[in-house]
Amino acid sequence: MPEGRPSSASTRAALALFGVVALVALLAPLIANDRPLLARSGGRLLAPALADLPVVGRLFDLPEARGVDWDQPPPGMRALWRAPVPWSYRGIRLDEALRPPGRHHLLGTDALGRDLLARLIHGTRPSLLVGLGAASLALLCGGILGALAGLGGRLADLLIVRLVEIAYCFSPYLLALALQAALGHAGVGPMIAGIALNRWTVVARLVRGEILRQRGGDLWASARASGASLPRLALRHLLPLLAGPLAVLAAFTVAQAIVLESGLAFLGFGVEPPLPSWGSILAESRATLEVAWWPVVFPTLALLLVLGSLCVAGEIGSGGRGRGQDTATF
Repeated sequence: MPEGRPSSASTRAALALFGVVALVALLAPLIANDRPLLARSGGRLLAPALADLPVVGRLFDLPEARGVDWDQPPPGMRALWRAPVPWSYRGIRLDEALRPPGRHHLLGTDALGRDLLARLIHGTRPSLLVGLGAASLALLCGGILGALAGLGGRLADLLIVRLVEIAYCFSPYLLALALQAALGHAGVGPMIAGIALNRWTVVARLVRGEILRQRGGDLWASARASGASLPRLALRHLLPLLAGPLAVLAAFTVAQAIVLESGLAFLGFGVEPPLPSWGSILAESRATLEVAWWPVVFPTLALLLVLGSLCVAGEIGSGGRGRGQDTATF
């Protein structure tokens, strides 16, 4: 194994860690919730926690389960199966403010008495949603425009090159803030769009550079001489060659998007409360930093673990060359 190159075991560990975090984000309402996973009301079984699931949650949002205090349920109702972390990310308990990590609150509580572990679990959802959404949108837009620049002729190439140069000058922070101001609200959508509007340029450069390199080779000339169309060449020959570099670029884009989302949330421009993100948890912990270390340390560790796993996966996918694929030039 070349010196300095991560091993295949590191690859599997990094991908497994990111997969676990993605699974936690998807199943967050079933892992951390003050409402039970299964309850009984009279002779009827209820699943109150499932009401917080996206898309299918409305099927379980029954009127008799709304607003029930499951610590002291009314007569005829009983919790049968509680979530592993039986706390809500939005439940304020001022009498339990800034409790250190212990048996009841494994990672402690924040200044409002909210369970920190529950908030970290639910905070994975906006952080990963922004990262994966921005990477997907950047790959789609950048791939299409890069292919048009490489295959569409001199005029299309010139126009897209100039567009890339202009877009590359803008900070994703400024783009996200401008979109939030234009739309009149903060949230996940403006952050995804702002980051994608910056990162698509790198994807376009990579795709265009690979197309131009292939067009000067014998394989391209022989395929064109045999009558192969440009779409066929792009799908059968270029796409397999670009799959590896684009996967590496996607990993680094997800990592950068998570950092940017956390930065915007730290500045107060993240997702709207009460839904937390790792950046907003860090921002809220500034006021209590001198008296409580846990609201700062645990979100920071979560960020480092996820970003580290993505960077390790990206480095291995690039064959140990790091971000060299990012530097495709015009």
